[in-house]
Amino acid sequence: MTLHHVAEIEPLFGQFARITAPGGRLCIADLDPDGGQFHDDNTGVFHFGFDRAALREVFATAGFENVEATDAAEVLKTGRDGKERRFTVFLMTGTKGAAVG
Repeated sequence: MTLHHVAEIEPLFGQFARITAPGGRLCIADLDPDGGQFHDDNTGVFHFGFDRAALREVFATAGFENVEATDAAEVLKTGRDGKERRFTVFLMTGTKGAAVG
């Protein structure tokens, strides 16, 4: 499952912080904003991709430091309109700080 299928991501990141050892790394790959075009049916899709700056804040609020994002992949897929579209995927990583519980 990818993050865009999770309704409330902040509590999930709290759990990630809880189970990650100090100095451990969290790595998330997901779609950049796609306007709801990636899936043929958006049932169960709660986020149409993620703004990297906003997701960086979610990482930081949960206690992850040195958060970085890089381009990870491109997916070519035929959309609902029959046209081939290019969707970008990022990889975001962060390191759990020592003081996070």
